[in-house]
Amino acid sequence: MRKAATIIIPALLLCLLAAQFSACERYVLPSLEVSADTLWFPAVGPAQTLLVKTNVVTVAKREDDDHWYDTDPAWFDADCEVKVYVLDNTDTSPREAILPVKSEALQRNVVIIQEGAVPDPD
Repeated sequence: MRKAATIIIPALLLCLLAAQFSACERYVLPSLEVSADTLWFPAVGPAQTLLVKTNVVTVAKREDDDHWYDTDPAWFDADCEVKVYVLDNTDTSPREAILPVKSEALQRNVVIIQEGAVPDPD
């Protein structure tokens, strides 16, 4: 009995140790690529597409009070086409904002620039 215990106990410990290492998940390095670092919009214009390549949960949405632009989708966890929408700029001055595209560990900033409206000749 004693001889069996000296063989069984180390064998069980070895099995537990092997099971622990085989159950570990492999760590994947996060990656984040954005197709453009600047998006230019006319004063009145259509949405534009930003291509984002990522392998982690990523957020692409405004963080400030600039309510003149928005994104769809705002978050994703794989490669994605993000639509960037802007409201018509009725002011003659251009406007600019920073769109952060970020994961837990990585961030890319996209500058959004929209031209000002053409002033009335009157």
